[in-house]
Amino acid sequence: MEGLYTTLVSLIETYLEPVLYGSVFLFVTVTIIGLSLWLMSGGNPVDRRLREIAEGNSRSSHVAHTEGAFNVKWIEPFVKLMEPPDGWQSSNLKSRLVRAGIRGPKAINYLIAAKLIAAFALPLLILIPFIFSTGTTPSTALVALLVSGGGLMGFYLPDFILTRKGKKRKLAFEEGFPDAMDMLVVCVEAGLGLDAAIQRVGKELQISHPELSTELKLVSLELRAGKGRADALRALADRTAMDDVRSLTSILIQAEHFGTSVAEALRQHSNEMRTLRLQRAKERAAKLPVTLIFPIIFFIFPALFLVVLGPSVVRIYLAFTQGF
Repeated sequence: MEGLYTTLVSLIETYLEPVLYGSVFLFVTVTIIGLSLWLMSGGNPVDRRLREIAEGNSRSSHVAHTEGAFNVKWIEPFVKLMEPPDGWQSSNLKSRLVRAGIRGPKAINYLIAAKLIAAFALPLLILIPFIFSTGTTPSTALVALLVSGGGLMGFYLPDFILTRKGKKRKLAFEEGFPDAMDMLVVCVEAGLGLDAAIQRVGKELQISHPELSTELKLVSLELRAGKGRADALRALADRTAMDDVRSLTSILIQAEHFGTSVAEALRQHSNEMRTLRLQRAKERAAKLPVTLIFPIIFFIFPALFLVVLGPSVVRIYLAFTQGF
């Protein structure tokens, strides 16, 4: 067993240094080439368009320039290589981006580019102190462990940020949706249709709950484009990942199918959502003592003991050293 361990360590020490320096060289080269292509593809858009018109280029070349040479030549090949068989539209990554509020046409490209750049950049940042260090050099196995850990951390860091952003946005939806339901009930009972009420509520919530306002405006646009109400609400439930919206969709479908009052169904659902929000607030308040145990023990108690017992300890020490 010791011989196998010695052999592995010797192999790592033999081949790790060329691999590390080669990785640094490759990262620097790709970064310089990408920046050069990005800078050369930039410039004044008006001047570039005038040159295209003078040279007789078509509209398609202008669109390619707008997307950027770095995106077309470097990012898209990686994206196509990682694309699932059924495409990105029904993938889990696409749903996570939408739930985080990122809907750009190149959002997946930028996310994968961020993962690749971070996977190279963090190991490089870890290597820089060791390269320029003049003191004791750590073991090669430790450097390999740090570099590989930095690469994994950099690759999954954008996923962690995306997850945090999605949870924060879902929490904002949970806080604002009961208010939106109350306003929806008021609008429907005042005589507005449900589609017009959704549009009005989305407009009114623009300041207090901007994320929910954006989603309701998108629902209103889908309804105006001819999409079915049930399909638009199901799409809203998928974008927000909220069970309350799915329940609302089922309630509205049943009310429309059986011919019952939509306003009464909305009012009952609004009361249930308000009760659920109060229960969630009580649950968070009940979790606070357990959550605050570690900050109190490690941060508040030491400072309190230092202030309360510090002078007494000093006086006792002086009494024993200098006499009573």
